[in-house]
Amino acid sequence: GVIHREELLHMGAQTASSGGKRSQHGIKDTPRKPGKGSKEYVAYWPQRRLQDAIYGSVWACLVLRRHYGPAADDAARAAGVEPGDPLAPVVWEILGDHVAIKMVEWAKVHHFRGRLLEDPVKEIAAMQLLGTKNPHVLGSQEVLQDDDFLFSIMPYCRGGDLFGIVVEYTEQRNGEGGMIEPVARYWFKQIIQGLHHLQQTGVCHRDLSLENVLVDDQNCVVIDMGMCLRVPYTDPKSEQARADVALGTMRRLMRPQGVCGKMQYMSPETYKNDDSFDGFAIDLWAAGVILYIMLTGFPPYDHPSIKDQRFEIIVTGQLVEQLQNWDITMSKNAGDLLQSMLRFHPRERLTLAQVIEHPWITDPDVQPP
Repeated sequence: GVIHREELLHMGAQTASSGGKRSQHGIKDTPRKPGKGSKEYVAYWPQRRLQDAIYGSVWACLVLRRHYGPAADDAARAAGVEPGDPLAPVVWEILGDHVAIKMVEWAKVHHFRGRLLEDPVKEIAAMQLLGTKNPHVLGSQEVLQDDDFLFSIMPYCRGGDLFGIVVEYTEQRNGEGGMIEPVARYWFKQIIQGLHHLQQTGVCHRDLSLENVLVDDQNCVVIDMGMCLRVPYTDPKSEQARADVALGTMRRLMRPQGVCGKMQYMSPETYKNDDSFDGFAIDLWAAGVILYIMLTGFPPYDHPSIKDQRFEIIVTGQLVEQLQNWDITMSKNAGDLLQSMLRFHPRERLTLAQVIEHPWITDPDVQPP
């Protein structure tokens, strides 16, 4: 049925603990104000299941608008009531726009919360913190709930994930490389812009990967905030307390938070999980892996450990030599940027500001897909 939210928000205004009940047809709507003195009610109609998730599923949904006019009047009279009567059936019209809705089951939240690193409630809080103004970070447009589900309404991206696009380029080159550098630069600059927004907001992602970058036409957005953390900053008033990025003070390290993320994007300090870490540095490591895969068509290692021979070669400064031995060519600036982002010790890696100013990034040769 249609996801209709009028009753949810009406009940939500009366109680903070519940959004209300689902109607007979599973409909929920919300009022919007298109003009002075009038309300526009919008609803969502699930069309296609996009993905299953640990706590529920993600759906592509059509946006509907409540119809006022002859059709609504006829429906009211057919139901035996006058037009405008509160008991009159709702008539919806299709706007043609889509959204993506993550439907989180409360039962699974209560069962798994505290047992897994991923937390859907914290993910929604992070998406609300990050907002919807940056075009390269997926924020939450609206959040609703009832007794059974938590609904996170998000922009819909039609192009799948960036990993799939890299695979297409690699197949076109018969496995002999990934994207050409101008195309890789086009996408990577957008990822860096998204990462810049995360850092400005004081958030580390912890699960950055090609699979967690969605594409919509010629735009890409960083998604999946289920493992992200607020980065602590020094509180100038107390050595024991911590502040956030808003004060502009010194960024602090965080205690080990568990091994998380995808193994082939994971930084060595996350894999070891035995010492305090810099949240921004682990995201920059993952961004370096993303660029490596975009340019070569394959991951740089299997495990972020010295026991992995390919990993050892990279972190000992032999990345470019390794690729040359495999007959994989790239520009000098591309090799320098990759090696500078994939350093074993976080303090030796480029900062985001240094990445943004790197000659490979500032090169004007950018080619949209």
